[in-house]
Amino acid sequence: MVNGEIASVCCRHPDLVAVYEAPDGRLALLLRQTLVPLGEERGRWFNDTRRAAHAAVASLRAAGVTQDVTVLQWRPLPDVATILEGWRCRYLGDSERYVQLADIVGARLGDRKPASAVPHRGGAEAALSAAALAISPTLLEWYRDMAPCWLAVESPVRRRLILRTHHWIVERVLLPIARGEPPAAADLGPTGRLVCRLVRVVPPGELDLWKTWIRLTIGDLQSALVWPAERRTEAWVRWLFHIPYSVPVTRRRPSEVAARAVGRHGGAA
Repeated sequence: MVNGEIASVCCRHPDLVAVYEAPDGRLALLLRQTLVPLGEERGRWFNDTRRAAHAAVASLRAAGVTQDVTVLQWRPLPDVATILEGWRCRYLGDSERYVQLADIVGARLGDRKPASAVPHRGGAEAALSAAALAISPTLLEWYRDMAPCWLAVESPVRRRLILRTHHWIVERVLLPIARGEPPAAADLGPTGRLVCRLVRVVPPGELDLWKTWIRLTIGDLQSALVWPAERRTEAWVRWLFHIPYSVPVTRRRPSEVAARAVGRHGGAA
């Protein structure tokens, strides 16, 4: 199933916070219930998690999912941490609850780094919550609704580039605006902060494949940031997040594109 189909099934289950997929296809469900129940609550907790898990799995099976499914609430915390960090997120239904549960895992395992510091697992959204109310009370809700789209992007490199750009938008555009300061347009220079961040996302040897994407994204963001303050509405903010999502990708190297262009012109002559 593609991400949109999974989301259409999972969104019917309010106790389902997220769904993760292992490289071998196994699925893991993250439920709303706590990962560390108290002793006196364990009986009720088990009944609640069993009911929620059975309902979600039944819907997935009816929709054609055949992979093995595990429930993170029933796994040891080190396993939960491994899955949250290493498996692909196929559905994110409640990112606020996700951050709470992920922080519990980190705290119990002695890792005090908050989940919001993990860029590909909602870092932009966690930062966005600090700026959203100052700009629009509905902005964070919109970003949550769009999360399945961001997380479904292929290839993984493009997905990481988009989310890294989103994090920059929050940190260097929305938060300054919320404080009454100008956005950090200087970050968009050829050697600016955003370019450096995006280049670090690209695997070794693939920079030529992504240079055009980075250049177009930077150019569109530069155009957006010259808009006057009175035109920076909620629609403008949504446009910022859509810019990296909408930039097309070419898998041909620039030298290959140039060679094809020369060949076409030569043939016409």
